[in-house]
Amino acid sequence: MTILKGIIKDNKKALVDSAYLIGMQGINQLLPLFIMPYLLYILGGEGYGFVGFAFSLVQYVVLIVDFGFNFSATKKIAQCLDDKEAINHVFWSVVWAKSILLMVTLLLLLVLMHIVPTFKLYYWAIIYTLPMVIGTTFTFVWLFQGVGKVREMAIMNTLSKLLLLPLIFFFVKEQDDYLWAALLQSSVFLSTAIISNIYLYKCHIVRRPFYSRASVVAELKDSFPLFISNASTSIYTQMFVVVLGFFTTVDVVGKYAAADRIMRSLCNGFFVPLYQAFFPKISQLAKQSVESAKKTLGQVRTIVAAGMMVICIVMFIGAAWAENILGGDYIGISRLLRCLSFTPLFIGWGGVYGLMGLIAIGTDKSKRYFRNVYMIAAVVAVSLVFTFIPFCVELGAAVSLLLTEAFVGVAMYVSYKLCIDKNTYKLCQNK
Repeated sequence: MTILKGIIKDNKKALVDSAYLIGMQGINQLLPLFIMPYLLYILGGEGYGFVGFAFSLVQYVVLIVDFGFNFSATKKIAQCLDDKEAINHVFWSVVWAKSILLMVTLLLLLVLMHIVPTFKLYYWAIIYTLPMVIGTTFTFVWLFQGVGKVREMAIMNTLSKLLLLPLIFFFVKEQDDYLWAALLQSSVFLSTAIISNIYLYKCHIVRRPFYSRASVVAELKDSFPLFISNASTSIYTQMFVVVLGFFTTVDVVGKYAAADRIMRSLCNGFFVPLYQAFFPKISQLAKQSVESAKKTLGQVRTIVAAGMMVICIVMFIGAAWAENILGGDYIGISRLLRCLSFTPLFIGWGGVYGLMGLIAIGTDKSKRYFRNVYMIAAVVAVSLVFTFIPFCVELGAAVSLLLTEAFVGVAMYVSYKLCIDKNTYKLCQNK
């Protein structure tokens, strides 16, 4: 009880923001949780397989365009809140960098869609998912997080979902309507971008456009280690679905994609609001006092561990009813959910010590630790997935994901101790 009172006293504003965001995230996740069973039932394993594959592939384009700016730009803006010119400089440099990356990656994707046979099979599903890329490019989540307007961002995202996702019940009536399902879900991101840009213009958060080739290149260089980390992470968050697409049928892809999405929806619904509220705060504290930042991180760790444990229990127990709810196309999904039910603990552990430890508290040099963990994890993931999938198919993918996330969680903790620990922090700074 004393520990709980201490956490609340030290982090009242951040906890209020987190509670607010979790409430908003609850609405954000509640709609998909109502809609997901409907889509899984109407589209069946094959129809949902098209949607799941397309979203997993397009996530790679989003990954390249984001390029780690959600971490690096957020931290920079959070540490220069009193300097409007500096915020404007960072904002426009990142916007130009993301715009260039968007054009290059879209062109490359369109070429691949015409020459790779598997991509041709999913051609129209991919096309109808592309609004997601445009939306995420121009939503500027990193700016809103950096200036402490995460509540406003949550409201805009919720409004977009309330406007668009209910339309799925009117336009998706049979298996062949999977393109409508892809379009409406991806359009949420585009709608959020439009609303957030209107809000940005009205509030005058940024000033007149600014362009400097040197600044754009500098932002790309600064975010590159984080991009490598994200790219490595995507091997087991997105590529497992893509690999399954090459090894097995569309309905099996849909079954695994559904289990993975349920697990990540629960994790993101809890962890993302905490990250959005505490990452800027820990970044600011680290600039003033590393010990204060570490204390706050320890308090966040306690909250995350408790929340993720609840999610693990809910997934393990709730898996028994999954097949009855989702229908005959998803026979066997309960095994996948039980296997993945232990994953949230490791995801939370890695997120706290990685994002809020090595990135928010650490120096630029500590990014190497963060990057190296995910690069090694990528090698581990590839080794596991090509070992298990040929023999165990979707269950092999689930086991591979669990083992990879376990490695990341442990490795982030060890890296944090090596780099941010009191006795080695100065050494890490000077490496």
